[in-house]
Amino acid sequence: MKKQDTVSIYFSGAFGVSKIEGKVLDFGFRKYAQYEKAPFVNYIKKGKRKAEGFIKGYKPYLVILDGVNTPSTQDPFTTPTINENGVTTKMSKFSSFDDRYILEFDEVLNEYIKNNPASVIMDCRFSEKTERINIF
Repeated sequence: MKKQDTVSIYFSGAFGVSKIEGKVLDFGFRKYAQYEKAPFVNYIKKGKRKAEGFIKGYKPYLVILDGVNTPSTQDPFTTPTINENGVTTKMSKFSSFDDRYILEFDEVLNEYIKNNPASVIMDCRFSEKTERINIF
């Protein structure tokens, strides 16, 4: 991978998985707090000039795929409803930080990776079953 290549970065947040498209400057693992190997990424968002980055500690979820024609993240909210006063409301499918958001998106992402294995640059997802980080 060249530093000029455009990638899709997936990471966990309060309402599941978020996606950023941009150019990766640096990625890998480094010591962070009590974690010996915490995944990190430094990047420039598409359409921006300033570099950004983050590091994931507890239950990391960081996937970097080559290209931008990758799966979109799923909407964490239900269909909007309109009450009798005309007020439109939306609510989240699950509570914040619920693992079901990630499990739901993993099905889509795993299918994409199965069909496009060469597009995976970094795949670092925590697994509840094994209580460890799976690095592919």
